[in-house]
Amino acid sequence: MINQQWLHTFLTLVEVGHFTQTGEKLYMTQPGVSQHIKKLEEQVGVLLLNRIGKRFELTREGEALYQFGCQRRQEEDELYQELQFDDPHKGDCRIACSGAMATFLYQHLLKRQKNHSGLMVSVEGAPNERIIQSILQNTIDLGVVTQPSNSTELVYEALGFESLCLILPGNYASQPLNFESLMALGFIDHPDGAHYADRLLSANFGEQFHSVEKLNKTGYINQINQILIPVSEGLGFTVLPEKAVRHFPQQSLLYVAPLKVPIHDELFLVRKKHRVLPKRYDWFERKIKELVRM
Repeated sequence: MINQQWLHTFLTLVEVGHFTQTGEKLYMTQPGVSQHIKKLEEQVGVLLLNRIGKRFELTREGEALYQFGCQRRQEEDELYQELQFDDPHKGDCRIACSGAMATFLYQHLLKRQKNHSGLMVSVEGAPNERIIQSILQNTIDLGVVTQPSNSTELVYEALGFESLCLILPGNYASQPLNFESLMALGFIDHPDGAHYADRLLSANFGEQFHSVEKLNKTGYINQINQILIPVSEGLGFTVLPEKAVRHFPQQSLLYVAPLKVPIHDELFLVRKKHRVLPKRYDWFERKIKELVRM
């Protein structure tokens, strides 16, 4: 790594154009300036100056190092300004939640980016465990989860509840619902499907339902906004949070079955306890709370 003090002396010398005046500007002696340049040349292994009497000219290598130094100095200045000024309308916003919640939230959060082009909104659909690990590893700053972990590094804030829905093709509204008919229809699986189905089916069909692995699966899709398409086509049933169902455009093709035992997941906003988030996250925290509590 290039010695920053020697590089600073070199940049100042090039811009002042005189060894003695450079020393005065840097509160050094003229021999001290010369010594810095000599050490810098030894470090990079090339001559940086052609000395012509009391004058000097940059070598080709000296010109390259000067351009590098100027760029480095500009980057440091920009970084310093960014560190000193926390712009609420600029920077990356990294948020994670379930795939169903991401479908619901993303369109609303994007409106903020549309109004402030300096923002970049990144929303990742992920299961609870991965969200928590991402926050602990600082790759995500804000998350929505359904189950707090035991980590003392995280802080949770209760947001409210989301209901799980059993969704079948629309023509099942007029048919009696039992576990046999579900098995005959088949399960449309998705990344959160096993977790959701296990909770809902075990509570409502406990005597007949044994495990998700024994379900008759007739499809799998990892795109949350497409999970209800095969259901609407009559190819199977699935289990999703209510907000994901509500945003499906062809509601008439779906049947949300009534449950004997309603299933609700508590939602929590999670972030790292000792990590102070930039001001740009203030709006996103408020908006997420507002939307989840709708």
